[in-house]
Amino acid sequence: MKILLVLSMLLSMVIGDVVILNGEEPNSQSNCARVCSGTTGRTSTNWVDYSSTQGIYVDVDIEACGFVKVPTVTTSVEGRSSHWGATGTSSVYDTTTSKFRVYLNRASLRKEFASERLWNIDWIAVGFTC
Repeated sequence: MKILLVLSMLLSMVIGDVVILNGEEPNSQSNCARVCSGTTGRTSTNWVDYSSTQGIYVDVDIEACGFVKVPTVTTSVEGRSSHWGATGTSSVYDTTTSKFRVYLNRASLRKEFASERLWNIDWIAVGFTC
């Protein structure tokens, strides 16, 4: 009996406790909740120019998280310099179970500017896997 109690305590420490109060779609079973996070990488973010002179975007792949329902995504822009002046840093677009997009805007913003300053997206997604 003591072994089961210890095993149960260890298992709860490994699994943790994720509670999703509400999300983009109806909730699933609580044991299916997952927190998944990542970064697009300082030297590997694939910025794309979207406006003639002042905007870029990046599509972020979250397929490896294994979500079966659209997760809630929170983002931040990390870099070496100048990212503080961009707008849209926490605005998430077109989220699906496998990807989302972030648009950034700033005067004269092009993909080269962001890449030279090592801009990248850090993200956390919370959703269900079953």
